[in-house]
Amino acid sequence: MGKERTRKSPRTSASLDRKRLREREPDGFSAPDEEYSHLADNIKAILIFLVVFNHLIAFRIVKEDEVMKHVWYAITIFHMPAFIFVSGYLSKHPQNQLKNFKNLMIPYILGYTLTWYAYYWIEQPIDFEILRPSGSAMWYLLALFFYRLTIEATSRFRGVLLWSIVLALLAGFRPEFSTYLSASRIVVFFPFFVAGYLWKSSYTQYIRHFTGKIAFLLIGGVLLFSVPHYMILKRLPIDLFRGNHSYQMSSVTNEMGLILRFLMFLVSFIVIMMFFSLAPQRKLLGFIGRNTMSVFFLHYPILIVLNGLNILQIPQLMTWWGALLLSLVMVVVLASPPVNWIYTKFMQLVGFILFRSEKEAETKPAA
Repeated sequence: MGKERTRKSPRTSASLDRKRLREREPDGFSAPDEEYSHLADNIKAILIFLVVFNHLIAFRIVKEDEVMKHVWYAITIFHMPAFIFVSGYLSKHPQNQLKNFKNLMIPYILGYTLTWYAYYWIEQPIDFEILRPSGSAMWYLLALFFYRLTIEATSRFRGVLLWSIVLALLAGFRPEFSTYLSASRIVVFFPFFVAGYLWKSSYTQYIRHFTGKIAFLLIGGVLLFSVPHYMILKRLPIDLFRGNHSYQMSSVTNEMGLILRFLMFLVSFIVIMMFFSLAPQRKLLGFIGRNTMSVFFLHYPILIVLNGLNILQIPQLMTWWGALLLSLVMVVVLASPPVNWIYTKFMQLVGFILFRSEKEAETKPAA
């Protein structure tokens, strides 16, 4: 009789799968399954490119090109909601709050400081307000830390997605929700994190096989054109899509602000469905999708310096193709394995200096 084959229990197999995925993702943010991970990597790669491109054109081009201004408004509607949705899905594993602090709050503090120094270096200093990070891209890390700190508790509430949307809409009526600790943005974008957290792989497969998914393209395309066009025509500020102020502080009435924020939710969720139904599931943009943190951390200070040195005023860069090419180069370089390795090791070194290891904590005698 041959040797009896050892059979792994489902729980053991799932544990091994999660461990492999954590090893695969440099920041430890694992995806629930390998197939979905490739899809998420590809979506994150597209979105981080849009983040860089949107920040780049905001410095100069949108002030001189009306078509680019429409594109700027359109991208601003959905690019961070979609990014936060994907972050929510990739946060399904049990949360390690010390690890979250190391991976998010240390980069937040250092990233804000680097952004502040970039402004100082080009002799356009800003106040060092680390608790009010509206002048940098680091608010996203602060929001993500808060989301992961609370999601395991808040997700137990019945109807949490509906209530989070209602709260996000009502927050615009109150000036207390402001740039301080990114309170307004944390509340406004929380529904997208909740939706991503509650999203299941079966939903992805359903919409990918949905025969009417061309409707996502048509409806999304119409809304992405009409909403920015209306706002630019009425001279309404883009701050409404950034979610960092109340409606009245964004120079609109409460009623108009409520309608536009609702439209932001509608457009963003439709575009997210477009990404999940049409983005490729095979491995294409893996290294960029896995290394978005290094891009997110470094790109904005670099753009500040380039703008301060008047490099962004070069005529060839003030075109569609120039902006697209520079954004692509920045994403590929900053997401490259060498740059990401330097970023990761530096953050690990800072974490090692600031925190005792788990072994040291276990061997320290009790007080």
